[in-house]
Amino acid sequence: MLSDEDVLAAVRRRVEEHDGAGQVPPGGADITRHLLIEGQILRCVETRTEEERFHQGFIDLSDRPVYGPSLHTYRIPPPEDPTTETTLRLVRRGSVDDRACDCGNGLVACERCKGGGELPCVPAKACGDCHGIAACLWCDGTGRRSRRSRDRGTAGRTGREGRVTCGQCGTRQAACAGCGGRGKSTCTRCGGSGSRACPDCDRAGTVPHRRCGGTARTVTWTEGVVTRSPFVVKVKASSPVLPYGAWRTARDHGDWTDVRVVGPRSSLARDTDGEVAGLLESWLLPHEGEISRRITLRHLPLARVVLASHPHRVFFVVPGRGGPHVAVWPSKERARLLAAVALAALVTLAVVYRLLA
Repeated sequence: MLSDEDVLAAVRRRVEEHDGAGQVPPGGADITRHLLIEGQILRCVETRTEEERFHQGFIDLSDRPVYGPSLHTYRIPPPEDPTTETTLRLVRRGSVDDRACDCGNGLVACERCKGGGELPCVPAKACGDCHGIAACLWCDGTGRRSRRSRDRGTAGRTGREGRVTCGQCGTRQAACAGCGGRGKSTCTRCGGSGSRACPDCDRAGTVPHRRCGGTARTVTWTEGVVTRSPFVVKVKASSPVLPYGAWRTARDHGDWTDVRVVGPRSSLARDTDGEVAGLLESWLLPHEGEISRRITLRHLPLARVVLASHPHRVFFVVPGRGGPHVAVWPSKERARLLAAVALAALVTLAVVYRLLA
């Protein structure tokens, strides 16, 4: 950390370089010390849950850890790498129930066909074109010519367009093109047999039992799940709060001290000075379920100087690799004055514009 003498000497050099020698008359100087810290805290948070599990068929649970009556008392070593998300599945002791299914062999009678494998079907239906009426102008779909049919056919000879040879009596240009004189169309699902295969069991008469999935075996158990998930919290702190200009100067020219800690929250106090640990106290409060953390940050002391001879300026002095670096920013009063001047200029321009419009 720079001493007060080093800080004032750096400020004087900065003023003399820009304003000329002798521009820093003797007078008071207000020096305040600040600590800047930025980085991140990676926390590893653990959650534990239990649920009842069900499995159809055989499942090997022998390779899973077994825990006692309480999952929360099961001890697991802290993670070596808190950045890795992990999930551990365990089995509660005495909860495994591996048994044969009540169905016997994994199959049950098909409910749809009642175990018969076939479903009744209508072998034929009325023709969609002639609806079974005047399927053939000569035989009416019977295959035998009749006088009544013959008289109907004679009367309607002029209306035979679109008719085909009858498949029943063989008369040309007398039958409906849709059914060929039969008056009905054969069912495509059963081929006219009157029965069709059950779509659920495909004529087998049996289907896999739903509970066991056809395996004839079920396994139930209580599963404990331990999940460890990382999440990152960004850190930016200073004592007290500093403006953007101070942070920019520190980031561009400061010689920061890096800190990297992995382990419990108390380890930070051992690996860095008490001021840093104290400033981060609120950031280091434990999160619910937190089991490990990785702290990666850097800190830098900064001096804020206001000279009695230059009250409108604020000097920020940071330790740099090549020596102290000084940045100059307007004071709050000067910044407000500049803002007021700019606002007044805008108002004046607006008034002039309206007068000239």
